[in-house]
Amino acid sequence: MRTTIFVIELCSILFCCTSLFASEKDKDRTFIHFIMNGQSLSTGHQSYPVISTEHFKGNYMLGNQVWINYGNTGELKFEPLVGTVSEAFAHEKHFKSRRAGTIAECPLLGAVNHLRLKQPKMPRILATSVGVSGASVEELSKESETRTAYKEFVTSLQSVARIAAQTDAKIICPAIFWMQGEFNYDPNPEKGLRANVPNTTDKQEYKRLLIQLKDNMQNDILKQYGQQEKPVFITYQTGAQYMRDTLAISMAQLEASNEYADIICAGPIYPMTDRGGHLDANGYRWFGEMLGKVYYQTKVQGKTFKPLQPTEIMREKLPNQVRIKYHVPVPPLVFDVHLLPKIRDYGFEVYLGSYRQENRQTVTNVEIDGEDVVLSCQQPLQGDVIVVYAGTNSFIEEYQGGKDRLQGHGNLRDSDSYKAFFNYLDLDEKNKDGSFIYPRDDSETTLRPEYEPEDRSGKVIYGKKYPLYNFSVGFFYKIPTGKDKIGISM
Repeated sequence: MRTTIFVIELCSILFCCTSLFASEKDKDRTFIHFIMNGQSLSTGHQSYPVISTEHFKGNYMLGNQVWINYGNTGELKFEPLVGTVSEAFAHEKHFKSRRAGTIAECPLLGAVNHLRLKQPKMPRILATSVGVSGASVEELSKESETRTAYKEFVTSLQSVARIAAQTDAKIICPAIFWMQGEFNYDPNPEKGLRANVPNTTDKQEYKRLLIQLKDNMQNDILKQYGQQEKPVFITYQTGAQYMRDTLAISMAQLEASNEYADIICAGPIYPMTDRGGHLDANGYRWFGEMLGKVYYQTKVQGKTFKPLQPTEIMREKLPNQVRIKYHVPVPPLVFDVHLLPKIRDYGFEVYLGSYRQENRQTVTNVEIDGEDVVLSCQQPLQGDVIVVYAGTNSFIEEYQGGKDRLQGHGNLRDSDSYKAFFNYLDLDEKNKDGSFIYPRDDSETTLRPEYEPEDRSGKVIYGKKYPLYNFSVGFFYKIPTGKDKIGISM
């Protein structure tokens, strides 16, 4: 059963539509505060160069950068939002590299710039990143006894409220963006709530901690800003190279979004360009636009959004087949082997009995049938049948002359034609004089990712808008012995 946390009314001020405000005076004194929390993907770790360098009128940040931490040493006041290399890295000797952990292109920039371009006359936007690279959900929690990350979030609220009071501004926080989960896939004795207690890797416990953190952030926002409506909690799905075992953390995020009305899953990050786990500058801005899209569709247009995901998995009449019924945001389904390399069996895996490599079944055919996907295997599927997508054992079928492992990826997407505003950039593009547009360390040969998205003609999509299709979430489901099907609650 679905737990209802709150009801979003179409007339809510949180929709940010100019016409919804009582007067132009109210609009002129209002700031819409978007907050991003999480670990390294929320901060933009390993993302040099900054590509969101343009200021869009009406967008602001707190201090001299979008991050409340990582060297934000400027006077805490509302400044025009401009993408920069974080002060914590800007003065290091070798930060202009693919390999450097430079925090530069925060995905929050892409999200709020998208919203500004989508609604130029909306009230002023304030963007704040409070995430911490390398942090578990426990370390980001209010109850943590080992880290003070949550206090930085509270400090940001207090600073914003203080500035607002001084300038007669009104603050409303309509959304929290969440990008965390990678560090909860592996236990670490230094990353639990208390000293010498490891972080959880359990699906149910991670979900409990995530809900508790969401509630704490929402309640502190209500208390500090005096607003009546809780901000929606928009999460990504942890994935790609970080996927582990039964996809516990990724499934926890998906299940939470299906169980709680104030949590929305914007989808996976594996379609975006990366540097072996962390995204690159294009990838961060690209996913930022995905977050902006999901916010706009749900909070502005009042639509319900669920990512591309299964609703039912069943045994077929033929004993060697299983059928996966999907919730498809925008039909039809497509196996996309251009934006991503062709993954073995398009990212699907089937196991009998238990999730062990020796129990993996040979998939002989993967077929789209309307809004379903039908998997055919070499042997009859009897007993417990485990179906996985974008899991730990996915491989590139043909790439650079061989087969490479690319866990956490798949090729299934919908056909959403929603338009992005920003272009996919060639990070190695040069000026007329032969110099790089994006300078790099002398030892750096390229800033491009290993694989770049292509159009149907096989050309890299340089200069074209980021495609904002909804790719399928990763999942791990089991049809138990004696059952013909399982349903997935949404």
